[in-house]
Amino acid sequence: MKLLILYFIVSVTVVAAKEIGVRTYAGYDVLSVRADSPSQFELLKQLVLNEELDFWTSPKYQDVTDIMVSPEQKDLIIALFSSHGMKWSVKISDVGRIIRDQKTENSLLESETKMTWTAYHRYTEIVKWLESISTNPLVTLTVIGKSSEAREIHQVQISSGRKENGELKPAIFIDALFHAREWVSGASATWIINEIISNPTKYESILSKFDFFIVPMVNPDGYEFSHTSQRFWRKTRSKNSGSSCYGCDPNRNFAFHFGGEGTSSNPCSEVYKGENAFSEPETAAVSVAIKKLQSERVVHAYFTVHSYGQMWLLSWGYARGAYPPDFAELLKWGKRSVEAIKDIHGQSYITGQGADVLYAVGGASDDWAKNEGIKYVATLEVRDSGSYGFALPPNQIIPTAEEIWAGIQLLETTIN
Repeated sequence: MKLLILYFIVSVTVVAAKEIGVRTYAGYDVLSVRADSPSQFELLKQLVLNEELDFWTSPKYQDVTDIMVSPEQKDLIIALFSSHGMKWSVKISDVGRIIRDQKTENSLLESETKMTWTAYHRYTEIVKWLESISTNPLVTLTVIGKSSEAREIHQVQISSGRKENGELKPAIFIDALFHAREWVSGASATWIINEIISNPTKYESILSKFDFFIVPMVNPDGYEFSHTSQRFWRKTRSKNSGSSCYGCDPNRNFAFHFGGEGTSSNPCSEVYKGENAFSEPETAAVSVAIKKLQSERVVHAYFTVHSYGQMWLLSWGYARGAYPPDFAELLKWGKRSVEAIKDIHGQSYITGQGADVLYAVGGASDDWAKNEGIKYVATLEVRDSGSYGFALPPNQIIPTAEEIWAGIQLLETTIN
């Protein structure tokens, strides 16, 4: 099997004619392949480390995995799957068409004068909106760091003031857009900000118990690059010494099981871990912001918003079968949260330990946060289940945000 995999990797590298400049993804397909045996799953785990393949979902055992392939790669990878007896299907045909449709819808709905949640906005537009809401008495806007390309990374604090006894309230920390192509994650985060500050009376109860700290764009460089050049860019945009490949996977760059499973030392890989933990200014900024909060108050919960797959993932995610001491309690919380999500628009999410549900990942922000002593930690993989994947139409931003906000609000029941 190893010789066959090696032959495939060499062949697919030779034919991987990447588009120069703005990538259109014309003729690219997303294939769903099922791994029903340990050997089939092992094949996917080896292939995910090949930088020429774009895995849209992590390899899954006894479930389907989504992989985007170019027209040149398609026949080779289908032949490889067939030789291993793996069932596959085309989930999305002509990804370029999906992008064009999304771009058309987005341009029709985007407003040049105000922030909306019926379109995906660019970095500069979002920053202007964040600055405009900084005059709201509930809001404190701070810059927690700068990206590799010197873009500011903003944090929005939403607070109705201290407790009656003068103490600071526990914090709920939410971040989004770790991965550049997951546009709906950032849009959901800004919707939650707007929802709270636009309806302070409605949320008076939860604001009496918690302060919110929301970082809607962790990876602004990658996000901009996904708008201007490669729609499905995932990583940061830092320069890697000795390599022509840019960036690392920020969700492999945290100092907990750094370099563990599901990571790569190859700078060209989509899951490149970085030269060392917190090598990226973006991940360093998030970690410093959380540690600063912990020096001042209790951080009650940490949510990191991603797409896609409709999952509420719990620690530990670094290995299958590894559970924190309070896992039973957290699983009950996760189950109640996905029930609350379903009550909004009928969408089904699943919950469980991250590596059990998906695939083990080292250096992830959620496990790092849990290890730092934050009790309630979850990675939210939001819509959809794969019909559009990362190219989720903008008309799904609001319903996506509404349902995960319903799940997040259940935290109010976890504190006295």
